[in-house]
Parts: sequence; structure tokens; C-alpha cells
Amino acid sequence: MARMERRGRGRPRHPGILTPAERRVLDALREGGTNAEIAARLGIGAETVKTHISTMLSKLDLSDRQQLAAWREPPRERRRRWAFAPLAVPFPLKVAGGVVGGAVVVAAIVVAVVLTLPRDPAPEPPPLGPTATATATVASSPTATTTPVATPQPSGPIALSADVGQTCAIDETGEISCWGSSASPYAGPLPGKYRWVGVNGGEVCAIRQSGQLVCWGGFSRWNLGEEPSAYRSAGWLFDIIVCALRETGEVDCWSDRAFEPGEYSGENYQPPYRSLVGGGLFLCGLRETGEADCWGANLDGSELDVPPGAWRSLSVGDAHACGLRETGEVQCWGSNEHGQTRAPSGNYRMVSAGATHTCAIRESGELACWGLTEYGPPRIPPGRFRSVTAGDYRTCALRESGELACWGLNDEGQIDAPAGRFRSMIAMASSHTCAVRESGEIACWGSASEAAPDPPPMPLRAIAVAAGELHTCAIRESGEVLCWEAGNGVAAPPDGEFRAISMTSALYACAIRESGEIVCWGDEFMLGRMAGQRPFAADILDMFEGIPGNYRSLASGYAHTCAIRESGELACWGNNEVGQTDAPQGTFRAVSAGRLHTCAIRESGELACWGGNDEGQTDAPRGTFRAVSAGRHHTCAVRESGDAVCWGGNEGDLPAPELYETPCEPGGRSCWSIRIADDTARYPLRTLVAGSDAICGVLESGDLLCWGDYADDAPRYRFRSLSAGIDGHFCGITETSRVYCWGYDNAGKTDVPDEPAPAPAP
Repeated sequence: MARMERRGRGRPRHPGILTPAERRVLDALREGGTNAEIAARLGIGAETVKTHISTMLSKLDLSDRQQLAAWREPPRERRRRWAFAPLAVPFPLKVAGGVVGGAVVVAAIVVAVVLTLPRDPAPEPPPLGPTATATATVASSPTATTTPVATPQPSGPIALSADVGQTCAIDETGEISCWGSSASPYAGPLPGKYRWVGVNGGEVCAIRQSGQLVCWGGFSRWNLGEEPSAYRSAGWLFDIIVCALRETGEVDCWSDRAFEPGEYSGENYQPPYRSLVGGGLFLCGLRETGEADCWGANLDGSELDVPPGAWRSLSVGDAHACGLRETGEVQCWGSNEHGQTRAPSGNYRMVSAGATHTCAIRESGELACWGLTEYGPPRIPPGRFRSVTAGDYRTCALRESGELACWGLNDEGQIDAPAGRFRSMIAMASSHTCAVRESGEIACWGSASEAAPDPPPMPLRAIAVAAGELHTCAIRESGEVLCWEAGNGVAAPPDGEFRAISMTSALYACAIRESGEIVCWGDEFMLGRMAGQRPFAADILDMFEGIPGNYRSLASGYAHTCAIRESGELACWGNNEVGQTDAPQGTFRAVSAGRLHTCAIRESGELACWGGNDEGQTDAPRGTFRAVSAGRHHTCAVRESGDAVCWGGNEGDLPAPELYETPCEPGGRSCWSIRIADDTARYPLRTLVAGSDAICGVLESGDLLCWGDYADDAPRYRFRSLSAGIDGHFCGITETSRVYCWGYDNAGKTDVPDEPAPAPAP
């Protein structure tokens, strides 16, 4: 990593009643969005946005966000108008055969927000909370009469980015999802919650809510920006250099080859900057003063020659750039091979530079486009528009009605926008386009091999998951149980709302209702046959009976179940051929049932194990523990220290992770201790589960660690709970309540159903 030298002289004093930071939040507010969405676009925290809005309401003596969005600074105070400039191109302007690949940015992020004149209609009211009230302003004066209008709470992505082969989105929870021919669930995303994402072909870079930058895919720069740093946004140069803007205004760059500070910046680079714009051939930084610098390649000889003066916003194309002046005029520089820098006179609200053309929205709301017109419409679409996005030989503009108008190159259907109303969040790649509907859903069109034409499926949301032998069941957030497998009777769970579930056998499952009662179900015919074929299972059908009472947790073995009552005492039932249901006295806080044995953690933290002990699986070690998992012929537990210990049968199928194994304390016929550590630190485990041929654990950080069979299949998300099946598969629930399964899949048991799409609005 190389950090470009900082040469700035600090921030100037701000004129007017609002600070520059407040003005940027105000301009973003006028475009619409929740505090979280505005924060993501500006690269700041949601609490900071909330504070700025509150301060402005107090300064201006306004009552709500709608009045604030409609407020205009009196002319005698308007010495300088500060407008929101883009944080960065959320995906690169990719150079390939002279065509920008991923050529345009999200319209709401790349260009200045719509700034209406007092004579224009007021902008759409920004979304408020579900119990808040918006007001429809009938005049631009702060003292105008208002009429309350209820506004629902929106949902949907806070960031969207696309390039060749892949599209990524960040939802309101901060979780990233990526889809397309270049996306892989096992190459990323890295665990965490995010606020910015950019796509460059097969490579993705994203900024966590903490400000940390991470990348995956492409050149596999997994550790990019891993040191404690706070970044706002990032962009690419030549597809091989990633540059990121720090909160301090400086820029850091990384590459897969040696990269020297200033190699592509020269004397133009003069931080600090408040935004970073562009990609492909060159980047531009916008200062707090409104002045700008550009650095990178200078093939035409004029791309880096930014005209002097202050800018409201900038937009970078293939080999040219355009800026919106404080006066509302548009000025462009760089390559003019197709006339893309000859901006018509007049005042504008926003500007977007494409590959070889430029489009802008006039103050009247009408469109103006110039440059290469070979792929354009016979005439510019009439009407009034909120935003415009110029890309690779095509353009999409959002009408004031919320409908999209797209035109230009359509060799793969990339301008065939669906009907409906959309937000100003549009992502373009060379062969597909994605946009966000007003409902928050994502719609994509164009090349099906690069991006799904429909909204991407989202993994199931659940509060609990249980992996069985040939099936998996989960409790949805609604409390209903959903099962998937190869057709056994377990796939038909009872109705009602549940809070816990467990299974091991392919033939039955048990769950705790919200009332605390336990219900078990399964294929009694197959169980009856098994009872007749196996002498030890003569009382196997008893496990459906259960024991009356209220329970807080439960665990099912191959043919028995144990549960902890609300009082903390244990109750077990089912097959007891080897004593696996002979629960000890006392109070317990956790229980786990293996194939033919059971282990539980007492309130004191000590372990108790009983049942089959042919391989030492019930010879529990001494000490206090926070988690326990009983497997087929072995048991594992996590000590209060975060270290783990396993005992019982191993047979070489359950190796400890390389370099982490430590000598085991006496206590089991076969046991091994596990300490997750490296040369610099130790990483305590929160919990772990023992599968038949593998073990998976969750670190205190939420990161997942697996070793044994199928360890490489484990997804890279942060988890809060795990479940291991008896026949080689694992399932877990992430910190964002999504269900993921991996491992041996012989019956579709790892094929997690998608979260059902919400019902369409009436």
C-alpha cells in the first residue's frame, strides 16, 4: 500500500448560515432516503446525518424534514452554495477497447442532487419512520401552511453497483449480496456489515460500517485495507489499482505490482478531498473549497487539466469529465472526439458523463445530451426528469413521475427497462442495468449471464435452524417451521409458532412452541419398521410422546430427546438401550444429544455426560464450559476461556486445525485440545458443533472456522448459531438472520429455500 502525500492547507471557513457538511446532508435529503441511505451515499454515520438534520431544523426554525427539503437560502445570504458531490464512483469506469465497462455510477451518488428553484414543485418528501408524519408543503416559505401526509417507512438497498459479470447490493441491515456469472458465495463477501460497495468485473471492494476497506475476487487482495482505517469510498485505475479516500481526505492506493506515490498523480494531487470521483483512466478529487484535481492517465493530453474555480459536483467518463459549477453552468474537459465536452449553455441541476457522451438535467427538469449520438434516440425524450445516468453508449433517465426512460445500444436488452416507479439509484454495466423500485425491490435487465433479470433471491431469514440426517428444518421469523429434504415425513411440520427446534435422525424432529410445550413429529411407519429390525429400538416410538411441561431448550439424538425445563431440570425420553435418557439430577443451562449419548452443562459450568461410552465419548474433562456438542462417537465443548476440547472416537476423521492443536489434559481415552491462535493473538471460540467428519466453530468475532471434510465449503459470513447434521452437513444463522447450509448434500438438505418475495403492493 502506498499513501499519497498530503499537501492541503486545511479547510476554509464556511460562509452562510449552514456549514458545508450540513449543506451536503441537505442536498442529499432533497433527493430522498432514510438517514441510513443518506449516510451510505455520503460515507458518514447515520447518527451524524440525524444530528445535522436536527441542527438545521433548529437553525432555520423548521418543524420537519419536508420543510427543510423545500427551504431555500435567501439571496442576500447566498455567498456560496455548497452541494453534495459524489463520494465516489461505486463501480469502476472500466477501460476495454475504448469502452467504459461499468461506466456510470449510481445517479444519486455520482452527480449533484436535484436542486429545484422556488418556482418549481417541491421535491418528493423524504421517508420518515413508521410513526412519524411528513408534511406536504404548499409554498417554499418556511412559514407556509402544511397538510399532514402519512409516509410509510421504505426498505431496500442503500448501495448498488454493477460491472461486467456481477452486481452487488447492500441492504438496509448492512448485509451485502452479489449475483451474476462472476459472483461466488465462497469467494466473498467477507463477513461484516457495510455501507459502500464497488464492483470491477470479478473484483469487489466494500467499506464496512466501521470504515474498514476489504476486497475479494479479482486479484484476491483479501487483506486490502485491513489495518484500522476509516474510508469513505474507493475507485479503480486501469483495473489493477484500487484507491480509497480516507476520512482525513487523503487517498491510499494498492496494486498487484509496485506502485509509487504520485506515479499517476504528479503535481495535480493536493489533498485533503471530500469526495473521490471516477475510475478507468483517471480519478478526480473534490475539495471542501469546491476546487478539484484529477490524476491518472492523460492520453488525450487534457483529461487532467481541470478548469480553475469551484464546482458543485463532478462526473467522470471514459476520457473526459464534466462538472457542475456553483452558478449552475456545466463545463467539461478532456477528449472531445465526439463533441462530448461541448456543453450547451444554460443552468443545470446535475450532469453525468458517459463513455463518449454527456447528459445533464436543466433547472427546468428537461434533458440535454451531447457527444456521440449514433446510439441515441431520434430526439431527447421530452418531459421533466429527476436524474440521469449516462453509460456505455446508452442512457437512462428517471422521470419526475418515477418511471424510467432508457435509450441507446441494446444488443443485450440493457435498455429494456421494466414498467413501474423507481428511485434515483441506478447501476449500469456494459451489458446490463439494475435499478431500485420505489418499493425497495431491485430490478435488473440485460444479459442474463451477467446479472439476474429479476431481483436476486435472498437466503431464508430464521431464528433457529436444525440439521438432521437427510433433511433440515428452520423456524422462520414468523415462528412457523419450514423443512426441506428428500421427501421423508419430517417435511410436514405441525402448524403454530415455535421458538426452538432439534433433530438428528432422518425420521423425526421436535420443537418447542411459544407456550413452552414440546411437540414431536415424523415418519412413524418408518420408525416402526426400525423398531422391529433393531432390538435396542423397541421403545423408539415413545419419543413422540414427550413429557408434559414447559421447556426452554431441547436436543434430539438418533432416537431420543432431552430437554431443559423452565426450572433448569432435565427431562429425557425415547430409546434408552444404553442409558442415553438417564438424565442426572440438578439444574442445567445447555444440553446436546449425540447418536447414543447425551451431554449437558450444569449451572455451575461443569459438564455431565451419560449414555453410550464405547469410545470414551462420555468421559467429560474437568473445568467450566460455555458450550457443548455431542457428535456420533465423540463430544466437543468450549471452555469459558474460549479454548475447545474434544474427546471420544476420532479415527483420524476429525483433525484439529493445523498449528492450533495443543496437548490434551487427561480425562478421555482419546482427546485433543484446540486453541485458535496465530503468532500475534489468540481468538476465543463462542461455540462449536461436532459433525461426523468435521467440526465448525464460531469465534467471538462471529467469524466461522471449520476443519475436516467440506471445510472449504463453509461460507464467509458472521454467524450467531450453528447446527451439525449426523451425516456430514452443517447449517447456521448469520448475524443478519440468514440461513446458510454446506457440506455433504446427498438429499438436497443444504438447498436452503429463498426468502419468499413480499406480496406486491395493492
